[in-house]
Amino acid sequence: MRLSIFNLYVENCPLAGHTLIHNTFTGGFVTMPEEELATLRAADAGLPLSEAERASIDPEYFDPAVGILVESREADEAAYRQWYERQRATTERLSAVVSVTWACNFACTYCCQSDVLDGRSMSSETARQVAHWLVERAGEIGAREIHLSFVGGEPLIQTARIEEIVREVRARAPRLAFSFGLVTNGVLLTRELVEHWRPLGLVSAQVTLDGDETTHGITRRSKKRGEESFTPILRNVLAAAELIAVKINGNYQRDTVHGFVPLVRELARAGFPRGARIHFSPALTALGAPGDSASGACGWSGSSPEWMLALGDEVRRAGYDAGDPMMVGPCGFHRHHHYAIDPDGRLYKCPGFFGYEEWAIGAVGSGLTARYEELIRHEVQSSCDGCAHRPNCAGGCVAAVWRARGRAEGVNCEQDFFEQLKAPLVLRKHALAVASSFEEAAAMVPALPSAVLDAVDRSRYRPATLRVLAA
Repeated sequence: MRLSIFNLYVENCPLAGHTLIHNTFTGGFVTMPEEELATLRAADAGLPLSEAERASIDPEYFDPAVGILVESREADEAAYRQWYERQRATTERLSAVVSVTWACNFACTYCCQSDVLDGRSMSSETARQVAHWLVERAGEIGAREIHLSFVGGEPLIQTARIEEIVREVRARAPRLAFSFGLVTNGVLLTRELVEHWRPLGLVSAQVTLDGDETTHGITRRSKKRGEESFTPILRNVLAAAELIAVKINGNYQRDTVHGFVPLVRELARAGFPRGARIHFSPALTALGAPGDSASGACGWSGSSPEWMLALGDEVRRAGYDAGDPMMVGPCGFHRHHHYAIDPDGRLYKCPGFFGYEEWAIGAVGSGLTARYEELIRHEVQSSCDGCAHRPNCAGGCVAAVWRARGRAEGVNCEQDFFEQLKAPLVLRKHALAVASSFEEAAAMVPALPSAVLDAVDRSRYRPATLRVLAA
């Protein structure tokens, strides 16, 4: 009998003298008195237990849905690996991120593609090859579904290429389920376009808004001199959300974070559908982002992650889905049949490698190379040493660290983030799991420090504007 390696412990929660235990692998929670946990820790250390102590151990702790106690650490690790490999090897769906252009109508200050945006766009012939390769690959693995995410630069600069790929895939694979989404800055996401593409399989769009009209333009800068983009993007978002699923993404910095709470309130007032996904996180200096941009950090732990907690609370309070507060990954890189395709038709394991041909795994005109097999066999988490956070992380952004090192080695570890915010993260996840409403969940979680709340919601502390008349 062993305590699971995936257990996290928050002492004196939710009551004094008790420990809240969360298993990151199963998602289970247990609240345990200190003396009972002491007994389990003694057993975990190999100390003998009395008959009374053994009898006091609740057999439900061994329930696979809870997983607090396991047969052995080896069995615990094996169960996780089996789950992880099943996720990686599934052939039900072929998914791909397709970049139709490396041109953009924005010049965002923290752009993670700033080192590759040279203005090139996909040709019609390459678009045809992309569609053919996707359908052929789906047939090879026996996929039942194809899902594409179109990105750029700004993908809606090249609507013709998107439509060529979509129509060709649908024509060549009429029996496969097919859908596609967009990752766009939203300026060109008109209602007319959404209405036109929805019958072709458009189901979603992710649009970035970096706060309200007072902060969005600080980081999300249009290349058109003097153009104010917040208002047209908001208008497009609201219209598109009537037809497809729209996710709002936002990347905060120290000088913009105060605009994000007003954004949530503006979305609610304007009728953005309740239950829609709104996710805010730090703008990171990672991949191709300029070194002096964003937070100056390549991981969450160095980027005021406590603000993410406050912003997530505000999102939920307004009736929206802020997502799992503890989930960082695994991303699509880890799935065998998730690919990224650049405007020249090169294949990569994920878009984080775009522009770096040494990381290509093939091309749509010639197929996958041995590099693909090398990368999917790579043990990404070999350096994670039994870390309890692996189910929520799986190594962070692999592309960021591999590109920096120039070799397939290491992980972009977010352990500092998880450990720094362990208590508030676990408490929030537990409260959201057991409460019947956000208000009930919020009452179960200690209030964040006022300094955190002040930073993310300065609107409550701004003095009234004074009108001064000269004598």
